[in-house]
Amino acid sequence: MKSELILLQRSLYRFLRFFINLYAFTCFSSVPPPEYNSLTPNDVTVIIPCLGAEGLPDLKRTIESILRADPKEIILSTVDVNLKEVQKLVMDMPAYHTGQIRVCSASHPNKRRQMARAIPEVTTPITIFADDDVTWPVTILSWILAPFERDDTGGVVTCQRLRRPEAFETLTQRLFYFLGAIYLERRNFDCAATNQMDGGMPCLSGRTVAYRTKILKDDCFTNGFTNETWLWNTSVKADDDNFISRWMVTHRWKTYIQYHHECEVQTTLEDNWKFLAQCLRWARSNWRSNLKSLFVERHVWRFVFSHTTSHLLKYQHISLANVEKHSHHQALPCG
Repeated sequence: MKSELILLQRSLYRFLRFFINLYAFTCFSSVPPPEYNSLTPNDVTVIIPCLGAEGLPDLKRTIESILRADPKEIILSTVDVNLKEVQKLVMDMPAYHTGQIRVCSASHPNKRRQMARAIPEVTTPITIFADDDVTWPVTILSWILAPFERDDTGGVVTCQRLRRPEAFETLTQRLFYFLGAIYLERRNFDCAATNQMDGGMPCLSGRTVAYRTKILKDDCFTNGFTNETWLWNTSVKADDDNFISRWMVTHRWKTYIQYHHECEVQTTLEDNWKFLAQCLRWARSNWRSNLKSLFVERHVWRFVFSHTTSHLLKYQHISLANVEKHSHHQALPCG
């Protein structure tokens, strides 16, 4: 009887939460580009952490789509052993010879270190991090820059869609494509709803996200970003987007999501059994980040009655539900 009551409570909470989010989602609207922008694509540098080998075809498509948006510069941050391979990829592109594309490298494959290696090279007020498998619409920069017209905006993330393959080879591939697609759709929904409700948001996804460069160039940020540890001083190499998201909270920067088809980023996810491993990694990293938010940094307790923080409190546990609920990221209330 007790277990049935707990199950009923959880079900009621989920339905209540869904309808509250649905109402907030219908009220949400993106920030349209102003008639006169103080920021232009010439104020943007894009950093793409990459490795090489298997990812080069996707990387080339990513670079070509970003070039169509015409940022001031693209910096590819790879590792030393793959430096020549990545340079060879971009040497045939006119943008490389005009200086619009540069390549730098870190000594070891570590996304945080690769990002930190490229940040000092940035000379523009806005830095965008992009994964090496995304496709941008040509109109993305005017939309992603619009919220930065407010001086207190520190980060802006875009909506995401799964890029459809040219052909499905198996039924299993179709199934995992569907699961990946609804994962991203649900994430867009949750981000827009919570941002509308109380200014909060789940983790600012690193697939494509923009920040003020002065935030990233702060020495305290660099030290924390590259030297974060977990239990027993274990170095944290992943979760770069979770760390920066928490940094936005602790340093009182506002964040925003642009949910509009003109800034919709297409990306890829695993379309086989590896997708389940991705879900487990997301659940594990979000659980770890949530614990830091709640009990180490503790800034979120200022928002204990907020809609977004209730997500963090409700889903902070270790169970198989973390796989089912892999899209529940650490809350990002913005003060």
